[in-house]
This record gives sequence, structure tokens and C-alpha cells, in this order.
Amino acid sequence: MMGLFDQEKAVEQFGNEKKEEGRAEGKLEGKLEGKLEGKMEAAINMKAEGLPESMIAKILDVGLNIVQEWVAGATVAR
Repeated sequence: MMGLFDQEKAVEQFGNEKKEEGRAEGKLEGKLEGKLEGKMEAAINMKAEGLPESMIAKILDVGLNIVQEWVAGATVAR
């Protein structure tokens, strides 16, 4: 009987650990998405101010093709 109780407790503990791992992973993903969205918004604003896309890419430390995609997407959305 004690063995069954210990096993249930171990399974519960394992589930709690996995739940915490999932939360931490979700937080990290959210932070990364937020940073990327911030860079996209900055790129769009810089382009609107007349900065060349190559300079925007350098400032934001992203690839030129990414800046071009963001800017093109913003033009279509407006």
C-alpha cells in the first residue's frame, strides 16, 4: 500500500515538474516574440522616416530579407 502511495506521489511530482517546464518555455517564447514584434515595428517606422532597408537591418541586427518582408507586409496592410 505504501508503495502505491509513493508511486502516485512520484507521478504527481513528475507532472508538476513538466507543468513548470512548460510555463517557463512559454514565457521564453512570449518574450522572444515580443522582441521580434518590437523590431518589426521599429523597422517599419524607420522605413517611414526614409532610412534605407540595409541600414535598418544593420541597426536592428536582422537580415535584410527580414526587413524587406516586414516593410512589404506593412505596405500591404496600410
